[in-house]
Amino acid sequence: MIKTTTAKALAISVFSLIGIASFAQEGDKNVKQKISDEKGNLSMITFSERSTYKVADSREIFKNQFNLKEGSDFQKIKTETDDLGFTNEKFQLFHQGLKVEFATYSLHSKAGILKSMNGEMYSLENVNTAPTLSNTQAFAIALKQTGASSYLWQNEAESQAMNYEKPTGELLLFPVLNSENQKGQSNLRLAYKFDIYATAPLSRGDLYIDAVTGEKLFYNATIKHLGEHSNGSKVTKTNRQKAAATTAFVTANAATRYSGTQAIETALSGSSYILSDATRGSGIQTFNSQRQATYVGVNFTDTNNDWTATEFNNTNKDNGALDAHWGAEKTYDYFKAIHNRNSFNNAGAIIKSYVHYNLVAAGYPDNNNAFWNGSVMTYGDGGTGVFDILTALDVAGHEIGHAVCSNTANLAYQNESGAMNEAFSDIWGASIEYNAAPAKQTWLIGEDIERRTGHLSLRSMSNPNAEGQPDTYKGTYWYTGTADSGGVHTNSGVLNFWYYVLAVGKSGTNDIGSVYNVTGITIAKAEKIAYRMESVYLTANSTYATARTAGIQSAVDLYGAGSAEVIATTNAFYAVGVGAAYAGATDTVAPTAPASLAAAGTTSTATNLTWSAATDNVGVTGYNIYSGATLLSTSTTTTATITGLTAATSYTFSVKAKDAAGNLSAASNTVTIATAANAITYCTSTSSSTADEKISKVVLGTINNTSTSTAGYENFTALTTNLVRGAASTITITPKWTSTVYPEGYAVWIDYNKNGLFTDAGELVFSKVASTATTASGSFTVPSTVALGSTRMRVSMKYNGVPTSCETLSYGQVEDYTVNVSLTVAGVTSLTAVTETQLKGKFEFLLYPNPVQNTLTVSFENGTTTNAAFTIINMMGQEVKSGKSPQAGIDVNELNSGVYFLQVTDGQNTITKKFIKQ
Repeated sequence: MIKTTTAKALAISVFSLIGIASFAQEGDKNVKQKISDEKGNLSMITFSERSTYKVADSREIFKNQFNLKEGSDFQKIKTETDDLGFTNEKFQLFHQGLKVEFATYSLHSKAGILKSMNGEMYSLENVNTAPTLSNTQAFAIALKQTGASSYLWQNEAESQAMNYEKPTGELLLFPVLNSENQKGQSNLRLAYKFDIYATAPLSRGDLYIDAVTGEKLFYNATIKHLGEHSNGSKVTKTNRQKAAATTAFVTANAATRYSGTQAIETALSGSSYILSDATRGSGIQTFNSQRQATYVGVNFTDTNNDWTATEFNNTNKDNGALDAHWGAEKTYDYFKAIHNRNSFNNAGAIIKSYVHYNLVAAGYPDNNNAFWNGSVMTYGDGGTGVFDILTALDVAGHEIGHAVCSNTANLAYQNESGAMNEAFSDIWGASIEYNAAPAKQTWLIGEDIERRTGHLSLRSMSNPNAEGQPDTYKGTYWYTGTADSGGVHTNSGVLNFWYYVLAVGKSGTNDIGSVYNVTGITIAKAEKIAYRMESVYLTANSTYATARTAGIQSAVDLYGAGSAEVIATTNAFYAVGVGAAYAGATDTVAPTAPASLAAAGTTSTATNLTWSAATDNVGVTGYNIYSGATLLSTSTTTTATITGLTAATSYTFSVKAKDAAGNLSAASNTVTIATAANAITYCTSTSSSTADEKISKVVLGTINNTSTSTAGYENFTALTTNLVRGAASTITITPKWTSTVYPEGYAVWIDYNKNGLFTDAGELVFSKVASTATTASGSFTVPSTVALGSTRMRVSMKYNGVPTSCETLSYGQVEDYTVNVSLTVAGVTSLTAVTETQLKGKFEFLLYPNPVQNTLTVSFENGTTTNAAFTIINMMGQEVKSGKSPQAGIDVNELNSGVYFLQVTDGQNTITKKFIKQ
C-alpha cells in the first residue's frame, strides 16, 4: 500500500433509522438529523423545515457538510424527477481533476427545497495523484491479468455491433474497501480503469490497475451470468437473412416455447417479417447468432408473419427467440407501466437480444447461460440435463434488470453489494412474470428452463434453502469465500426472501433465532419499495444493512411514516436477520433478562460465553456483554467470544438484552472465570561459531536491524513490527562473511498459534537453499485465520544447508524478533481480537510496543482520528511532550527510562494509558 494514498475515509452509504444524532451539536441550523447506520457510520443528512438550503445551493451544501478543500468538488451527472415529486440529483466527486470512483452523492428535493442527501463519500487527505506507471504499462498489466486469447476490439465487425472500442483507460481514484466487515473506512488508490471485453474465454468487466504498483485492485464484472455451464448444443446452419430496410410494423401472434401464444410486434422488412418492435422506446430487436460466438447476427424471419408455424417449434429451439422477443417487450412494459421508467436507462434505450449464442465457440465448455454484456442481451441454447434454451420470461427480466441496476444504484459486483445486484434482478424477473403471466410460478426463478435432476428451478425466492441459498443474513448456506465474486449468486437469497416475505407475508423463526410475523403488503406495493430502494437510495458499495434503511425510507416516502407498509418493510428485514423489528416511538417495554449465562473454553486470553435468549414485545435486537460494570462488546446472537484478556486474572461477566427503542433488560446471572497463566517457552537454537559468517541485517516492515553481535543466538524480541492478517509481507536477510564467501541457507518461522512451537503447519514462512547471494529475500502472506496480537519470529542462517527451528548450527547465527499480527477491518488496523466485536464507532486506541524504546504507535479502534492530540505526563505530573496526530507515531527517544502516561483526546473524549520507556 502506498502511504501517500492512505485516506481517512468517511464512507456515507445509505441512511438508517437507528443511531440518529441531533445536529444541534454540530452547529448547523439547516440540519435536522445526521443519521448513522448500525456500525456508527454517518449515512444520511436530513434538513429541518427551517432550512434555508435550496437545491441550487449544491456547491455550498457540499462544502459545508464535507468541508471540501480547494481542488475537490462535486459535479452533477444526472437529474431525475420521480412520481412522488422528488427531484433526485446525483453528483460525482472529483479531486484534483480525477474522478473518485463510486463516490457519488444525491440531493433529494421537493419544490426546490432540499429535504435530504445521501451517497458515498471518501476523505481526500494525503491522496497521491502522481502515477508511476503509464497508461500503456497499466494496460499491458490488465491484459496479463485477464489472460484471454482474443478480445472484442480485434474484430472490427463485432466491435461495431456492440459500439465498443479498444479501451484507452481512465486515470481515477479508487476506494479499496475491505469486504465483509467494512466500517466505512477505505484507502483511495490512484488507478487506471479499463473496460476489458475478452472473447475467448468470454468475459467483460471494468478492471482497476494500481497506477503506482501495478496491482489488480478490483474486477467489476459487466457480464453477469445467470447460472452454470455444461456441454453446448450441436452447431447448425441457418438460412435467415440480414435485415433489409424496414417499412412497416405490425402485431403478430407468436407460439412461444415457454409462455404459450402471445402477441408480439414485428416489422415488414422487404418481403419478410422480422422480430423488430418500434413501438417501445427506441425499439426492441431480436437477432440470431446462428450458434456462433457472434453479435453480427442475422434476423429471424417469417414470410407471412405467422410465428406459430412448425418451423418455430422445432428441435432447433427457434421458438425460444419468440420468448426472448416477447420477454424484452414485457420487461419494457413492466418498467414503463409500474415504475414510469423508459427502458433500462430511462431514456428509451433500444433493447437488443441475441439468441443461439454459442458459448462453446466463445471458450466455455457449455452454453447454459444468459447474460447482459453491457450492451445487449445474450442467450445460450442450454445443454442436455442442465437447461433448455435460456429465453424464459423471468430470465429475460433478470438479465435486463442488470442493465437497470447499472443505470441506477450501480451496485458493485462483489460480496453484499453484488449479491443484492443479483437479487434485484431476481426481484424484477419475478415481478415481470407476475404482471405479464400471473399463472406462472412467480417465486421460482428459471423454472421454465430447468432440466437438472432434483431441481425445480435455478433459485427459489419463497424457500432459498431449497436451492442452497441462505434465507437469513449469515445464516444457513451463507457463503464467506471469494469464489463467484464473493458468493453473489448464493447470498442473493437473503434479499430474495425479504421481497417474498414483504409481498406475501410469513411468520416463523429465522436461523439466528429471531421470531417474526410479517403481514404481506402485496407485490404491487413491494415492487414500488424495491424499485425506489434501487433507483433512489442505494449506492455502489451498499450492504444489506444499508438496503434495510433504504427500504424503510422508501416505504416512508411512498406510504408515510408509521404506515403498515413501513412496519412490514422493517419486519421483513428483521425476518431475514437484518436489523431490528419495528418499534414504535412510545415503546418503553424492556426485554426480559437473559438467563443461564455460562462460560467455557477459557484460556489465558479468551473465554466463550453462552446464554438463553431474551424476549421482547417487538423483538430483541442484540445483547450487551459486561465485565463488571464495563461494556465489553455486543452480540446479535446468544454467544460471544471474549478475547484480549490478561493471563492469570479473574473476570466476572453479565449480559443485558436490548431492543430497537433502546430499552435494556435487567442483567443476567453473573459468571466468574479465571484465565490461565501464560507461560510460553521456546526451544533453544544457536550456532557454535559465527567466526566466518553471521546475520548482518534483517528487514521486515518497521524492523530494520543491523547487528554486529557475534553470539550464536541473539534475542531481538524487543524489536517488533506489524503484520496484517491476510496481507503479504517481504523479509530480507543480509549475511556477512569475515573473508571467504560461503554458501548459506535460510529459514524464518512465526509462531502464529502462540504455542511455543515453530513446527506447526504454515509457521515456516520463508526458506532458501544454500547460496552465496548477498541477500536472501522472499514474501509470505499471513493467514487470515491466525490469532491476533504479538508473537515470536525466528530467523536462522546456516552454512551450506537449510536450518531447522531448534537446531544447534555448526556455523551461522539465529535471531529472534517479535511480530504483531493485526486485523484490517475496512481500512482500520486493529491489534487485538476483541476489537472484532467491539468496533462500534467508540473512541478507543491501542498502544504498542509497551515497553517501548524508540517509537510509540497509537492505533485507533474506530479508524484514523483527524483531530486527535496527545500529551505525555511523567510520574511527577509534569507534561514532558505534546503534539497532534499521534497515529503517525510518537518519538520517545528523548525520554528517560521510566513510567509515563499518554493522554489522547479527540476533542470530545479523553483516554489515558500507561506505558514504560526502556
